Amino acid sequence: MEKTIQRPANWKDPMPKSTFLRRSTARKWALFALAFTIIWLLQFSIVMTNVLASHDKLAWKYPFVWEMTGAYGVFVLLPALLSFMTRYPIERRNLRFRIPLHMLANALFGVAHTLFMWGSRLALYYFLGWGRYDYGVMGYRFLMEGGKQIFTYWSVYFVFTAIKYAQQSREKERTTSRLERELVEARLSALKMQINPHFLFNTLNMISSDIEHEPRRADATLGHLSDFLRATLRHAPAQEVPLEQEIEFLGAYLEIMKARFEDRLLIEVAVPEETRSVLVPHLILQPLVENSITHCMADVSRQGRIRVASALAGERLRIVIEDNGPGLSAANDVAPSRGIGLTNTAERLRHLHGAAQRLELSNRPEGGLRLTIEIPVRTTAARYGRTA
Repeated sequence: MEKTIQRPANWKDPMPKSTFLRRSTARKWALFALAFTIIWLLQFSIVMTNVLASHDKLAWKYPFVWEMTGAYGVFVLLPALLSFMTRYPIERRNLRFRIPLHMLANALFGVAHTLFMWGSRLALYYFLGWGRYDYGVMGYRFLMEGGKQIFTYWSVYFVFTAIKYAQQSREKERTTSRLERELVEARLSALKMQINPHFLFNTLNMISSDIEHEPRRADATLGHLSDFLRATLRHAPAQEVPLEQEIEFLGAYLEIMKARFEDRLLIEVAVPEETRSVLVPHLILQPLVENSITHCMADVSRQGRIRVASALAGERLRIVIEDNGPGLSAANDVAPSRGIGLTNTAERLRHLHGAAQRLELSNRPEGGLRLTIEIPVRTTAARYGRTA
């Protein structure tokens, strides 16, 4: 039976993205047209004021057309100008080549603008019945208009560049804000998923059962739980922290897991000294290791083995997490229940390092899964946010 979805009477479908982009572009060019209209009218008023001040008998209709074709000539050529300026920006590293290139573009713009004014005025004079328009000797006209066109070209370039930098600055602020929000969400996710009631109750029940017969172990487990909670909450908002801090946080969690599973879980952490100061995304290891533990311990008949290792590979840090769980499915190369966590991890790595990062899953020859993360070596403050 087909199910009909009832919508409220005042329901409105959201605007398609393509429609929104078209309207946004139309509004932008409408604003440009308004700006050039204002420039045209301002220039016209200046010319007419000068005519009146000079007791000239020139009719207003001629300066009206002259200034209109001059202003809208720039407007017609503006898309080509902005496209060129976007493709060939002037930067410190390319001043030697780009400035001559823009000077050539300025000259071509000047020729095109002068020809547009001449041709459009010829056409308007003809259709308005004003006779033949005389622009004078064109060679001198190109030189006369050239000064104004140099000013116009570089004004457009600097205004366009200022707007572009302002947009990039706002985008960077939005990116920083999004990354900070994702960090908070990661911390909350660590509390909700890693310290969920089931995990917390199991740990507390384990402590309770050990108090009478194994008081030292109960006391140690309680200390590990306290360290784990404190490490989750104590760090200041930071996108990246030294690997050493992540290992300390991971260690508190692993101590609880080893107390819970005892001899059924064997964990090895190999982090050389030279890798400990390298910055890594905050709260990235523990969820991945817990995922491995979940899959390793699903089979109660065998011992779970997990290894966390780091190493420097040139200017890159490599982190490898291996387990002896079920590994990737041969059918679709996807490990069961690993998709969401890995997707979130890959997204954070992409935001922080762009194409310079790598996250790879593969089956180990001896069985189990190998997860490899590679990021650029960075020991100074992160690009986004603050380090703890």
